[in-house]
Amino acid sequence: MAGKNLIRREAMNCFFNGSRFASNANNYDLVLSCAKHYWNASLPLVNQPIERELIKEPLRLMLQCLAGTFGKKGAEREKEEKEAKAGAGMPGVPAVPQPAGTNLVPTKPEGLVGAAIVGGPEDDLTLRAALYGVLFQSFADQGAYEDGLKAMDQAVMDMPRTKHRLMIFKHRVIVKAKLGRNVNMDIQKFKGEEEDYVAHMWRKVALCSKEELDQLSCYQHAIESLASSSSDWQKVDYLIEFAEWLYVNEFPLQDAIDQLEWAADILLNMKFESAVVKKEGKGRKAPKKKPSSAKSRTGRKSPAEGRKTPPENKSEQSDSESEINASDYIPVHKEAVIGVLPANAGLTMKDLCDVQQLENLIRTTVLLAQVSGRSSQFYSDYCIMACGYVLRIWETSLAASGPVVKELAKAAAEKPTGSAKGKGKKLDIKDQPKEKPKRKGPPEAIPTSQEDWAIYDVPDEVIEACKHESMKGAGINIKTIQKPTLTFFYLDKLVTQLRELGYSHLTLPVLALMDLISRGVVASRALNALVHFKAMEVCLELNMAWAAEFHERMAGNPSVDEEELAKSHEEIAIWEERQAQVAKEEKRIKDSMVKAANELKGVSDKTMAKLKEGKNIAKENKKEEIQAQHLGKLMGKVLVRDVWTDTAEVLIRQGLFQPARELLNEAHMNAKAFNDKPLLAKILYLFAHLSYSEAQYGQAVNLCHEAQLTHEGDEMFWFDTTMLMINATIADYTNRNRHREARNMLVHALNVFSEVADERPNKTSLTGYIMAKLEAKLGFVQVTITMGHYTDLLRPKVLKSILSACQKYQHSVDKLMDLGFEREAAEILKDEAEIFWKLGKVATEHDVKHEYYLKALSILKSAVKISDDVAQDVQTVGPLQEFKSITLPVQRECADLKLTLSELMLDIFEVYSQEQRNRQLTEARKGSVQKLVEDMVRRTPTYTAVQKEWIQTTKIVGDTVFVQLSNSHSLVGAIPRMKARTLYNLGRCLRLLAEHKNPDAPCHWDYEAMHIMKLTSILEGGGEEEEGHEEEEEEMDRTSRQFIKYSSTIQKNKDKLDNGHSFLTQAVECLTQAVNLALSKGYTDIAGSASLELVECYGQFDPFTTSQYLALYQSCQVSLHMESLLLKAQPDPTTSQQAALLHQKTTLLGEDVATNISSGPVIRTISNKLLGDWEAWKRTSITPQHLDILREFPPNFNVIVLQHSPDRNYLYGAILDKPKNIPPPPAASKKEGKQPPVLQPFSKAKVIRMETSAQALDDMVEQFKAHKHNVMQLLLKQEYQRTQQAQRKKMLENLNENMKQDTDQADDEERQQEENELQEQFLELVSCMEAYLKPITQQFDMVFRPPTSTSNQSNPTKEKEGKEKDKDKNKAGSTDDPAQEAIILLADPWLLELPLEALKALHVDSVVSLTRDFSLQFLHHRMQQQQSDEESAAKSKQADKNKPPSRIPGLRDASKKQAKIIPLERSVPQGLVGVDTNNFRYMVDPNSDCSETEEHSPVDIFNQLTSKYSQQFTTRWLGVMGSEHVPSVAEWELYLKEGSSFIFYGMERFMNYISPSKLVALNIPECMIVFLYDLANTSRSFLNQSKADILKSTSILSLEKPVETAMLLSLTGVKTIFTNQWHCTLEENADKLNDTMKDLLERGTTTGQAVRYLFTPYRRPADEIEGEEHNQENTEGQDEQESENKVEDENGEKAEELKAEAAEKIGEESMIRAWYNMVCYGMPNIIVIQV
Repeated sequence: MAGKNLIRREAMNCFFNGSRFASNANNYDLVLSCAKHYWNASLPLVNQPIERELIKEPLRLMLQCLAGTFGKKGAEREKEEKEAKAGAGMPGVPAVPQPAGTNLVPTKPEGLVGAAIVGGPEDDLTLRAALYGVLFQSFADQGAYEDGLKAMDQAVMDMPRTKHRLMIFKHRVIVKAKLGRNVNMDIQKFKGEEEDYVAHMWRKVALCSKEELDQLSCYQHAIESLASSSSDWQKVDYLIEFAEWLYVNEFPLQDAIDQLEWAADILLNMKFESAVVKKEGKGRKAPKKKPSSAKSRTGRKSPAEGRKTPPENKSEQSDSESEINASDYIPVHKEAVIGVLPANAGLTMKDLCDVQQLENLIRTTVLLAQVSGRSSQFYSDYCIMACGYVLRIWETSLAASGPVVKELAKAAAEKPTGSAKGKGKKLDIKDQPKEKPKRKGPPEAIPTSQEDWAIYDVPDEVIEACKHESMKGAGINIKTIQKPTLTFFYLDKLVTQLRELGYSHLTLPVLALMDLISRGVVASRALNALVHFKAMEVCLELNMAWAAEFHERMAGNPSVDEEELAKSHEEIAIWEERQAQVAKEEKRIKDSMVKAANELKGVSDKTMAKLKEGKNIAKENKKEEIQAQHLGKLMGKVLVRDVWTDTAEVLIRQGLFQPARELLNEAHMNAKAFNDKPLLAKILYLFAHLSYSEAQYGQAVNLCHEAQLTHEGDEMFWFDTTMLMINATIADYTNRNRHREARNMLVHALNVFSEVADERPNKTSLTGYIMAKLEAKLGFVQVTITMGHYTDLLRPKVLKSILSACQKYQHSVDKLMDLGFEREAAEILKDEAEIFWKLGKVATEHDVKHEYYLKALSILKSAVKISDDVAQDVQTVGPLQEFKSITLPVQRECADLKLTLSELMLDIFEVYSQEQRNRQLTEARKGSVQKLVEDMVRRTPTYTAVQKEWIQTTKIVGDTVFVQLSNSHSLVGAIPRMKARTLYNLGRCLRLLAEHKNPDAPCHWDYEAMHIMKLTSILEGGGEEEEGHEEEEEEMDRTSRQFIKYSSTIQKNKDKLDNGHSFLTQAVECLTQAVNLALSKGYTDIAGSASLELVECYGQFDPFTTSQYLALYQSCQVSLHMESLLLKAQPDPTTSQQAALLHQKTTLLGEDVATNISSGPVIRTISNKLLGDWEAWKRTSITPQHLDILREFPPNFNVIVLQHSPDRNYLYGAILDKPKNIPPPPAASKKEGKQPPVLQPFSKAKVIRMETSAQALDDMVEQFKAHKHNVMQLLLKQEYQRTQQAQRKKMLENLNENMKQDTDQADDEERQQEENELQEQFLELVSCMEAYLKPITQQFDMVFRPPTSTSNQSNPTKEKEGKEKDKDKNKAGSTDDPAQEAIILLADPWLLELPLEALKALHVDSVVSLTRDFSLQFLHHRMQQQQSDEESAAKSKQADKNKPPSRIPGLRDASKKQAKIIPLERSVPQGLVGVDTNNFRYMVDPNSDCSETEEHSPVDIFNQLTSKYSQQFTTRWLGVMGSEHVPSVAEWELYLKEGSSFIFYGMERFMNYISPSKLVALNIPECMIVFLYDLANTSRSFLNQSKADILKSTSILSLEKPVETAMLLSLTGVKTIFTNQWHCTLEENADKLNDTMKDLLERGTTTGQAVRYLFTPYRRPADEIEGEEHNQENTEGQDEQESENKVEDENGEKAEELKAEAAEKIGEESMIRAWYNMVCYGMPNIIVIQV
């Protein structure tokens, strides 16, 4: 290609030089011959602007040569040509033969060069006119219209008055219009032309004019010029365009609507002969009508086809200046006539049978809806009417295609070979693997239901039939849809309008038509895929998952198609190559132009200066080029970059981010290459949206700024980019002032859009919507700022700010309702109601609480009414049967609002019931005299308006809730989540009604009032007391005179009680269904709420079931808390794939009510990916068999649940029933007369509820936090004193020893005093905790100290013998003793901050293991074995074989030391889990923060430990010590992954060394135990920690706390975690390390027993306690053991009393703070073994 162009340019240069030399010789024939050859050579180049720029100067000089040498020869030649044409009688046809070496000028479209050339290149004038046309276009490309006008004026002067000057006049009219000059005289030159051409010229002038009045006049002239019926199609197009122009230029809105209605009237008055009527002829005949020219087939011709070449005399007459029509210049008053009268008043939809007519009606109606706006009452009617036209197109086309399909089938049967080839070619063109649904009926059958339309795929036979000639106007082909891209655009706009209104089900036929156009008319694969992706989105909205899967298969792979990508790259390469060629030759051609121009006379310096400017002129006239396209984007051929961009937008909404990014990258490269700035701006906005979806908020803001600078889009573009910037700013967690910055942006945007609204009154609907949304967003930001900075929301200042924001909400809602945006208004009303709802919850005064609740209720009722009206309006469009199988978005929104309203009303009902119950109890306490006096003194109450409204509301609140819930269930019964919410709210309502109907206060939580022990004694005594009561009742009945009165009262109360029991039974049924449905679908929040309601239903009536549901509620709460921790720990989705998936899922589910994306394949894929690949997400799941998982635990597990209610007003405590399968007593025992224990058939499960307050809990937790802070400060102080003391010793080495001793003694005394203060503070806090939990802990003794097993538990001799036996056999044999129990505390996050292990109720002899965990489900996840059967074991072995070798250095050397290890014969008893001691990994003082003078250096202590147990345990331990090097993050991950246990022994917090985002991304289920000996301080470590904390956010610092650290480690898969709760000294950490390792390694105890010995070191055997490390503690422990032995030797009651006193003494004196620092989370039954 480069070589051909080079030869072509050299030839053109030779022809140009030849014309110059011929001009110098004054030889016209030679100049003309060179010009013809130059024209033929330049034909392939004139279509490109850059090529026209290069040949501009040669053309100008060549035309000068032609004009200069024309002279006498030219006049004679012109005369001869006229005579020849007159003799031939055919104007425009040359009479002389075509010269050799010339080519015909091809006819081009209107916008290209040479479109109006008449005749061939042998005609000199035709050639000159064509050259002038190219010259003008080259000036127009650069915006040099003044020079272009001069060139055209010169052309008019040079060329004779013939028809060839018409094109010159056309260009002159255009350039004058662009320059703002009068064109009336020039337009008269076209007076003799056809009316369609004259109208075309007026339209062209309108597009090129600058002034609005000129444009208005030109459009009017263009429309008035089209008077005949043959120009109706063109007139319709001009009317539509004129209406758009009126709308855009802010003329009265009604004027624009009138033009569109005029166009619709013209279309409706057209009459066509139906192809269906022709072929159906039986039973009915079409009325015979006389064909007229107005309705004949000539009306279907395009403007180009209807145009005829004007006769020669007409052009000459029009060119004569003597003939002037006065009516063209003298204004005459005329009556404006807009529109036409309907030709058929009884026209129906069935009378419309022409596809082109219907297609134009669709475009007109959609534009009517767009222009009228949402505020118009006809907006929805226009949209539905357009949808009706679409259905009529389907009916007409499919009905007419039936016979054609049969004829084509017959022809295919006759010629199978040819048809097969044709089919093969067709398949090659499409190349789309499709799995089409089974066809019902013939190919031309039209779908009859929404399900059929959802999966309707037009058969290929129908597409081929539509292209057949016999279809004429009934087929969907290029003849009936002449502007397919424009039609596709309007159909897409119709789909958007219908979805915004809520008519999503009506879009299915429209999408099917778009599919047919993309396949049969445009034949674009990318466009067809876009249609299927949109159809997939709509099907998901309608809850038709099967249809969405069908469209997903039809769309294929969402990534870029290879053929389209190659074609796009080829176009870019050709364009860039062409630009490079032009740039290379530009200099050479300019030099030749300069030389040629200097040889000619009259070349001015101005021309030379313009020649050097080149392309820079175009930049100065950029606005003028935009003015030529003042109506927006021009629709032409399908541009793949536009399709890619639209597809990426749909994919982003569906959550397919990666394919969308690929499409956007290719579209951006293509648009940038061709300088498509509007598309570039849209692509940048979509990139910003993608960055926002991926939590790259700063990048999103920058991209929005860049998009706004790239192109000045419309109002919605600026609104979308502004809102995205605001949302990104609010979500940017790194910016502390993000809310204030967002508020400033909103205020600025409101000011700007208010000015825009004043300037553009026609777009009031759009600008009003934008301002309303911005104002609502401003209210949201204001509320967020206020509630984030103040905790007391009822302060006057805070309340004023909140109410001001609510006023903004209300003002926004009023605007949206006036403009017709009902769905958006309902959403804002819901947000406003939630604010008042929250204020009502925190209010303490009854009147204030009632006022806020009623305000929220009123707002929510308004929202429900609005949404209900919208849903009912949508349902009235079609038959009700169609809505049974689908669920519309408006229905889900309405149901969501109804459910929210029900929840609010239930809160109101609960408050009302509680107040009524309190008043009832108050009245019950009063005496009869007091009641009588109060009745006499009481005045008639005067209620305020709020009180009256409260009374009226509470009377019907229960019935209203039932109505709303039943309506919501009927609307969205097919949506599982909303169904579960409905069942939950219904159950809650029934429970509240049951309590309200009960005549007495509910006593199922009052242990004393239920008389459980009394009832038990009655049952044991045979019912004697009951008989006595019956006798008393009989005696009372006989003697009482008020029997009738009392009996009626009793009967009423009994009826109320029965009614309450009925409600309670129904509540249990509904809540149970809600729990089962929520657990099966994974709705953790609903399952938790329903479980808590079931706990309230059962109470203490069924402790076993209540405790199970309480554990389920706690598991659900912990799961939600863990999910929030995961998102909090991974704020950046780029850190790991897990973070990206979690953020993507959270983002998509945020709009699930409207999109129903949860039922789509994307969410399903994300969930499966998370469950399959990430241990952290598995740990947050709740199994549907949660109520039965306790059976899988060992029998000695005792699980205690401590959980607060959501408002923390109640604390629930439960002891889960141990799943022990006690066999029946043997026959021998029966013979001996032994009876089974009395308590055997009864469950040991207990459940208690106690009233608390959130403030009391917060105060207690804050006190413990303050205590921990004091401990840290004291330890830091002591560390600095120790450092200074070490320095002082160096300075005072030569001083007297007495001075050093005095100084040391004073420091020790001060340190001991401070330690005593902390100890007293700790004991005081423990006593506060005891008092807080006393109602629950006092029930523990009944379980853990059963009377039947007291003697066994209190026998120290047996316990000592058992321990000695364990020591000898080196086994954990104590677990075989059934009297030794393991307690697991399951507490909520608030209670986990407290030292729960210090409770006295847990210090019983039978408890040998004491651990804690987060929930029962979490404990179950830990207990699950990874290899449960032989198949999984085989798979694990195979995976180990394929596993790459470990990267841990020294692992191979450590494995060689296995032979030197003394074998450990320690089996794993049943119920225990073993951990291999050979796979321990460690990190010791990673940063080497411990000074050399420290006595308890972690490195030294750990080396001593490993050397001590090197014979059997620590030989193969691997890790990194800070003295060697500082470990990297990769080493941390490596040692955590590849080990059975991990030991961290160092300074400060563990999470300081590995970030939370890195930790939770690990999958380490093989790591059984993690030991965290952290929270020790040195001066160096504290300084480093402080520097690191400055750079961290508050959320990240909150994750580094001990409880959160244990949670994050548990999420990674760790089974057990040993960790400190507060700071400690290095000495304490060293003691804990030695003690735990001795218990676990040497003695072989379980993890629960090991941590139990840390809490109670006095229980250790005396011969195993280190004397120096535990002086005081061990002495106390040994003394108490001796006292116990003495007490056991005595008999009777005195022995029991002494033992109780000793136990009490132990509990009081052993509360040492350091004992309860380290706790154990997780499994208590892990022992260390050797594999």
